Amino acid sequence: MAELRNYLEGRPNSILFLYGPKSSGKTTLMYRLFEQIEAEKRYEINFLNLREIFLTSYDNFIDAFFKSSSAENGLKAGIRRQYSLFGLFKLDAFTEKMLKKHQEDPFLIMKREFQRLIKKGIQPVVIIDEFHKLDGLYLPDKQKRLMVELMNFFVAMTKESHLCQVIIASSDAFFIEQVYVDSKLRKTSKFMKLDYFEKEDIFAWLRDIKKYNQVHEYTLDEKQIETIWDTVGGSAWEIHSILEDLFQYSIDAIVSKIKRAKVAMIAEWTFDDEARNCLLRHFRKQPIHKLTKLAGTDKKLLGQAVKDNILYYDPVDGIYGIQGKSLEWGIKGYFEELERI
Repeated sequence: MAELRNYLEGRPNSILFLYGPKSSGKTTLMYRLFEQIEAEKRYEINFLNLREIFLTSYDNFIDAFFKSSSAENGLKAGIRRQYSLFGLFKLDAFTEKMLKKHQEDPFLIMKREFQRLIKKGIQPVVIIDEFHKLDGLYLPDKQKRLMVELMNFFVAMTKESHLCQVIIASSDAFFIEQVYVDSKLRKTSKFMKLDYFEKEDIFAWLRDIKKYNQVHEYTLDEKQIETIWDTVGGSAWEIHSILEDLFQYSIDAIVSKIKRAKVAMIAEWTFDDEARNCLLRHFRKQPIHKLTKLAGTDKKLLGQAVKDNILYYDPVDGIYGIQGKSLEWGIKGYFEELERI
């Protein structure tokens, strides 16, 4: 949070990319940031979570990024606040009509809104989660990729015009890589990795679940905490799931089920595909590899493994790794089963 606040308080000069493994807390962090600063009059927060929006066309993009100001009329305050998360910019009825007829430039609409806010002494902030979902969409002329043009627009609004702060979060690190290898975007961007919790944080948490989770029915001893760490590592989402299951099942039963599920997941992903099997053999004993150690591997296959949440990719350090400790058990168990056949 301190790093994000430091970015917001500076002069708009770069796009901030937030990346990291699946379920490492990127979306939660964005919502927490939104909640903390939405009441500050010096910021105008435009927050859009594309995970919650169906996107298959340019018109879907328009519906996601823009909304009619009249649509909020009559809504209660609480509902209005939630509604504001599903549309970055309000439009009057005429502009909305022109935009949907493709007779108005959406980028000019956004720029005018930024300029209006700056004149009032308010700093515009755009936060977009799961930005990679825009990939594959094109502008109406079918010649230009929407995501590329939007990225170029954000560069203009940050590095060149200094009008707006832009934070983009994505779990698809292959999209982040496209940005990172583009020399122009690399020079106009900052990258912040959000990773799983460290071991000492997990132990501090699980030693006091009464405080952190309001759990009074049971406590965890050191052996149980070590078992949880050894099974899922610092994945907060998986740990929460284990804590819920402990109301009904033993820790050994829960851990065994997690490992079996991950083995089945790997078996399905690699089924009758020698290239996928060959890729995961690299990670059987070593969960992290530099890209240089995977020479000869099809880049498209690596990309698919990332999209399918089998591997994660760190574009800054050029590292591929297994998507979480529990999946390490899945890969290990899968190949052990193959050897027994």
